[in-house]
Amino acid sequence: MPPSMTKRQSSKASELSLSRSRTSRLDLGGDMDWMRGKVLLRPDDQLVLSEAELNEEIARVLTTQNPRVPDNLVQWSYKYKDFVKLPDPPNIVSILNVPGTMLHKESEEAKKQMSGGYLEESEDDEAKEKEKEKEKEKEKEKEKEEDEDEGIEEDEDQGEEGQDSEEPSKAADAPAEAEEGEEEEMERSKPKKIPNQFNFCERAALTYQNPLRDMSTQTMPPPTASFNSSVFQWTIFDDYQEDYSQQEREKDKERKMAAASVQQPRSRDDSKKKAQQDSTAMTNRMLQSVKTLERMVNQNIFDDISQDYRYWDDPSDEFKDGEGSLLPLWKFSYDKTKKHDVTDLCFNGRYYDLFAVAFGSMSFDNPLSTGAVCLFSLKNPSYPEWICTTESAVMCLDFNKQNPHLLVIGRKDGAVAVYNVMLPSSAPQYKSNEVLQKHAGIVWQVCWAPETEEGNLAFYSVSVDGKINHWVLNQNELGLTTVMTLFLNQPSIPGPDGTNITLKGCGTCIAFHPSEPNVFLVGTEEGTIYKCNTAYSSVYMRTYDEAHNMPVYRIVFNKYNSSIFASCSADWRIKIWEDDRPEPLFMFDLGVPIGDVQWAPYSSTVLACVSNDGKLTVFDLNVNKYRPICSQSVVNKRRSRLTRLAFNHTLPFLIVGDDKGTINTMKLSPNLRIKVKPTKKQVNLSHTDLESMKLDKLLSFVREPPILTPPKDVKSGN
Repeated sequence: MPPSMTKRQSSKASELSLSRSRTSRLDLGGDMDWMRGKVLLRPDDQLVLSEAELNEEIARVLTTQNPRVPDNLVQWSYKYKDFVKLPDPPNIVSILNVPGTMLHKESEEAKKQMSGGYLEESEDDEAKEKEKEKEKEKEKEKEKEEDEDEGIEEDEDQGEEGQDSEEPSKAADAPAEAEEGEEEEMERSKPKKIPNQFNFCERAALTYQNPLRDMSTQTMPPPTASFNSSVFQWTIFDDYQEDYSQQEREKDKERKMAAASVQQPRSRDDSKKKAQQDSTAMTNRMLQSVKTLERMVNQNIFDDISQDYRYWDDPSDEFKDGEGSLLPLWKFSYDKTKKHDVTDLCFNGRYYDLFAVAFGSMSFDNPLSTGAVCLFSLKNPSYPEWICTTESAVMCLDFNKQNPHLLVIGRKDGAVAVYNVMLPSSAPQYKSNEVLQKHAGIVWQVCWAPETEEGNLAFYSVSVDGKINHWVLNQNELGLTTVMTLFLNQPSIPGPDGTNITLKGCGTCIAFHPSEPNVFLVGTEEGTIYKCNTAYSSVYMRTYDEAHNMPVYRIVFNKYNSSIFASCSADWRIKIWEDDRPEPLFMFDLGVPIGDVQWAPYSSTVLACVSNDGKLTVFDLNVNKYRPICSQSVVNKRRSRLTRLAFNHTLPFLIVGDDKGTINTMKLSPNLRIKVKPTKKQVNLSHTDLESMKLDKLLSFVREPPILTPPKDVKSGN
């Protein structure tokens, strides 16, 4: 009963599935369209071919030739000066190239590997070795024959003895040769070990490759000039006639000199002098060429600094309002003066890249007793151009503007001297007498004076002995005249012998009026500034009492307004004065002793100072009347301090000296050297007039009238 049920159920299921498939096909095709044949559509423009054409067989042959390969390639030949035909490129195109490690089993390398790593010698190798052995035997036989020929020349007795002695030796050598032959056969029978090509050690070495560097320089084009002239026939004739006459004159001179030399033969002394002169000239030319090479080497070494010095300007100044910066450039020093202080700096009046440096001592407890004067040039920062050592410390110096080769110095022992820097520094041109013509103390400052009525050069000096001396350069010596002796406005004190002694002031600095050469200012250690005249030796024109509370280190007049001058002191203050006013117009307190102050040569309102904390400070009164526009550290304040500074009168940089014998060069940024821009009405005015007007406008806001006059009463009418 159960099996019959299963058969009925399965037949019903099959009938149900067939009915479903029929219905699905009817749904899909509808009218059994899927069983019809496919009909190909032919386009309208198809070519109609006959049965013969359709049944025709067209054979296509594949060859190894690439039809696209060019066969007419040419190339220009510089050797033959013509086009040369190149060989045809190959027809093979590599689609895939994979290196493999498989070897053919019949190759030599496969045979070596199949033999177990041992290389059996072939018959060819054995034949080669046999040929080598035969050649060696032939060489041995030749040597024996030569030995026998030599033995024949000896006596027969010796020959017999030799034969007797050879027999036992041959008998002894026979077994040795047999042993060697067996060893060689053993070595031949041993298979040679071939190297394992999968086990190796690769060795390599790398060498240092120098990096490529591109160096370029920019030079200024040489000056050019156009010259035009008209040449005529008679001018050419005249030039030829003049040249011919000049040649005739030279020939006559040579004849006369030859005749004189024949009549008066030269002596030995003349020949020695000429040889010495020639050697001196040769030495000078050699030194000049070596100096030129040294400058070239230094310019290559300091090329980056030279480029910054010439072209670099701080771009950040565009975003700073009333502030600037200083760019450090070269550092100048001399090995033998590293323990000295830089006591003074001065630029040459004609050569703007040359400056003089005085090396001495600012402190009394310094054990150094010697000094030096060095001339440095921007073209050679590594070594001084001129060196002069002195017995005493050099405290001040100054170049003559009309004669830039003359340099005057003042020393610590009170002596003064004048040097010619074009000559060797062995001895000065002029020197004061060490007994009579000298100061009794340190000479703090010297400055050149106008020429005398006789046309002689002259200079002034100020010292701690309270005297201002006028020195005149006579033909063979220095002439001395004491212009002024500084006496203090204090009552006299009794001396040791009972006489009254008037107290003298100690002069520290001096400055002459730019427009009145007879008027000068003197600063003292007591802090007082005296205005004096060379025509009066005992009367002061004006006294600035208590101008400073400590020694005055520098007084300098403004370059554009001769009635304005600045002073600095150890009392931490810089004061700007007007000539006829007892009170200063400006006063700046920096909090540290100030060693030097200088007005800028390019602006009437810019001045700079150096202080003991190692900072260089720049003021511009036109920008800010209360604070500096730049204060930058040049040296470490714990190790050294700044002593002197000097502006370059042509280029925008200044030099600063410290107490370690080093001179630092600093370039001013654009904000520190702003010049006046003239208005439309001021286009015709010079730069000097514009700067003077700028300073006068600034001072008009600061000046106070000495006497205030009340205004007049104005009566109003009814």
